[in-house]
Amino acid sequence: MTNIQSKTGRNQWFLVVATCVSTLGGFLFGYDNIVISGAIGYLAKAFNLNAAGIGWAAGCALVGCLIGSAGAGWMADRFGLKKSLMFCAACFAGSSAGILSVDTLNQFVAWRMLGGVGIGTASILAPMYIAEIAPTLMRGRLVTLYQLGIVLGILAAVFVNMLIQQTGTDAWNQAVGWKWMFFAGVVPAVLFALAIIAALESPRWLMKTGRFDEGTQVLTRINGAVIAGAESVSIRESLVEEEGRLGELFTPGFGRALMIGVVLAGLTQTSGITPVFSYLPSIFEAAGTQKGDAFFQSVLVSGINLVFTLVALWLVDKLGRRSLLLIGTSTQMLAFAAVGALYYQVGYPIGILIGVMAFVAAHAIGNGVVCWVIISEIFPTKVRGRAMSIATTSLWVFAFLGNLVFPVMQKGLGNHGTFWVFAFMALVNILFVYFIVPETKGFSLEAIEKIFRNKPGVPSGPDDRRQETT
Repeated sequence: MTNIQSKTGRNQWFLVVATCVSTLGGFLFGYDNIVISGAIGYLAKAFNLNAAGIGWAAGCALVGCLIGSAGAGWMADRFGLKKSLMFCAACFAGSSAGILSVDTLNQFVAWRMLGGVGIGTASILAPMYIAEIAPTLMRGRLVTLYQLGIVLGILAAVFVNMLIQQTGTDAWNQAVGWKWMFFAGVVPAVLFALAIIAALESPRWLMKTGRFDEGTQVLTRINGAVIAGAESVSIRESLVEEEGRLGELFTPGFGRALMIGVVLAGLTQTSGITPVFSYLPSIFEAAGTQKGDAFFQSVLVSGINLVFTLVALWLVDKLGRRSLLLIGTSTQMLAFAAVGALYYQVGYPIGILIGVMAFVAAHAIGNGVVCWVIISEIFPTKVRGRAMSIATTSLWVFAFLGNLVFPVMQKGLGNHGTFWVFAFMALVNILFVYFIVPETKGFSLEAIEKIFRNKPGVPSGPDDRRQETT
């Protein structure tokens, strides 16, 4: 294929491939994480599960996510991002294919945990990869494309679920149909692997392993020679200052960055986004919607998620990270307070649909996009992988707990109480962002590092806020 050379000397083909890798990683994250929403009702009947069993079946993949996210940083530092992302592709493909032949709940759990390892690893490596390779002033938008991939994966999952659910009878779906919902994930996993083969390695990983010439060549292909020269110098200087020890994250400056990453990642989940998507059809059925209509409404919600992720893609490098977080999380709080009130009144399925759509739209423009951008930006280069592992593990802990306890919360608190708890946790998120989280829009990764080191002169220098032509 002919490479596309821009006027600035950038080779845009390599940036396109890198973006495809990140976006497909997000797509597989979204598909594999949410495909359970359509399968869980049939799976529960097939294995005769109670409320706790349903929570375990829906959440077991998230145990794999914890394992994957905990090891992703070490894997990236040891083997590089390309090889580590290929490992993710193998996990996705193996899990999707393996579930087609399961006969017991334990077999299902084993394959789902393998897929979860892929999700957890990709949740760190895919945004990290595009953040380390993207030009500074495009970084927010390109990392947002990772979130767009997640949203497209979610939409694909609920759409495939709906098509398969309509293909046969309830008996067929209970016996076979739900397995095909998972198997469809093999196709994007193969495409993901092909994109990785064509991609460049992260220049920052190459340089932190001492391969400075190779790293500079990658920067030149992505940015052009002039910008690559300045970027290379900036990276070298930051690497000299960094110790590369995990303990560096617990120093006063980077301790604050680690705290922001861990808490922000956890708070994205405590307002309920993962259980909402994992149980989406059953949420609408509990409001009085028929099963077929509930699957269709799930597609509508996922479509809204896509539309507002595109809005966030446009706004994240214009309005800024912090503003989007505050707007989005405030709307999430109001939406779920209203959903709880409608469940309490009983008999308002359309109102509940609108409330859930508003919540998902708000998550898309706030936490859904901005959390991944921020945790891919705020850590020093030498320990970015391990630091993102720690932060993202927090996300998966709360996602797992959300899926596990959601059916129990519904039973104990009622639907109205469950959604009021989520609304309260959104309020906690608002307060944390308002008082703690800084704005990082427009800064290079090395300039953000200086901010957390409390170095003078930021953002006055040319390397701190680059005026690139994008």
